[in-house]
Amino acid sequence: MSERRNGERDQDRERMRLLEFQLDHLRAELLHLTHERYRLIYSVSGHIYRFLRPIEAFIADNANAFVARFRPPASEAPPSTPAQGAPAARSAPAPARRLLVDVTGTIKRDAGTGIQRVVKEVVRGLYSGESFDIPAFAVRCENGRLLSANSFVAELVGADAAPDSEIDIESGDRFLMLSDSWNAFEELAPIFAKICREGGEVVSCIFDLIPELYPHACHEVTVPRYRAWLRKALVESDSFLAISKTVADELADYVAAQRLPHRPGLKIGWFHCGSDLALRADSAPRDNIKRAVAGEAPVFLNVGTIEPRKGQRVALRAFEQLWAHGRDIRLIFVGRRGWFEEAVVNEIVTHREFDRRLFWFDDVDDDELSFLYDHAAALIFPSYAEGFGLPIVEAARRGRPAICSDIPVFREVGQDGALYFRVNDATALAATIADFLDGRRAGDPDKVLRVAWRDAARRIVEVIAREDWSRRLP
Repeated sequence: MSERRNGERDQDRERMRLLEFQLDHLRAELLHLTHERYRLIYSVSGHIYRFLRPIEAFIADNANAFVARFRPPASEAPPSTPAQGAPAARSAPAPARRLLVDVTGTIKRDAGTGIQRVVKEVVRGLYSGESFDIPAFAVRCENGRLLSANSFVAELVGADAAPDSEIDIESGDRFLMLSDSWNAFEELAPIFAKICREGGEVVSCIFDLIPELYPHACHEVTVPRYRAWLRKALVESDSFLAISKTVADELADYVAAQRLPHRPGLKIGWFHCGSDLALRADSAPRDNIKRAVAGEAPVFLNVGTIEPRKGQRVALRAFEQLWAHGRDIRLIFVGRRGWFEEAVVNEIVTHREFDRRLFWFDDVDDDELSFLYDHAAALIFPSYAEGFGLPIVEAARRGRPAICSDIPVFREVGQDGALYFRVNDATALAATIADFLDGRRAGDPDKVLRVAWRDAARRIVEVIAREDWSRRLP
């Protein structure tokens, strides 16, 4: 009994640490924005903007009033979430005969983030020339019609493209929403209906539960959109396919704990992402990237969108400690701007070590990323929430160890080959880096999860074709 109570107290303390970390991040962001507001108010441009603000408010107020005239009353508006209660069970599906992999979201909105990377690399794997249990090919939705995605595939694999053509849904088809379906769920509704009528099944890919579990780490628009998508997907989907076993278990446990309505017998499975990068033979990095790794100082690489949960500030604080103790090392951030990032970006670009021992590149392609991996001593990955952790496996494939937060999904991916430190603890990260530099601790990239994208594609097809699900909900 006492051991259980001690365990619960430890969990409570860790939850408090996470909340304090999130609060500190938001506080820094607020202080930075407040400073920028004052700077704007007392600048010449601020005085110009002050004159324009009443005009802006007038336009916005009249636009809102115009829209309100044509908006239906709340009582007539369609519900944004499905009705409570579990949906009716479907009849037994026909055996799987084809896998239709939806890439609509990536074709329409390729933001260059991890999700789009997974979509594109899985499609490359599906078209690698290997045989699978059932035929699998990429499709897209347009005005309620299902079309082949030949042009999209041709651009990825470098082949000639036949014109996209309409696809007739057949008995036994499995429809996998691999792309970010939360941006296209309503558009896909007619396809779901056709799949069900023909005895097929709808499979949703889930990348993480971060908007549900860590809403303060997300953009304000993301949380309600994700929340509505998850609840719709649970009643529309016959199964979910997660990008890690950790996420698959989190989903099953969360649905049960929250008693969320879902399709009876909902199946949950997982696959692992690949680590190979599609590189060009004739590529060369830009001079500023080559300069960032030039010299004898060990280089540490941090890869990921600039956003709260990625822990860039944790990495920066750790390196400040190491620099203060005379360590001549470099830190390179690679990642685009995300959200709630103004304060940390300002810290980076105004830092006294910026462009000396601290660098940030927001537009690196795969070839330059590979070059940076090759010249890094190790990867630094201080996130407190992830669905997989692509940089860990990418660095390992290039022979580079990872120093990462001690969270369950990183243990699944990094296995015995990564070095782990206490999450959100800059001092612990600094100590781990010092141990690594002095040879007291060493990572082993050969012991990190090693999967090629064609293997990831095969795993996806096998789980669906062979009904190899890890969890089934009542």
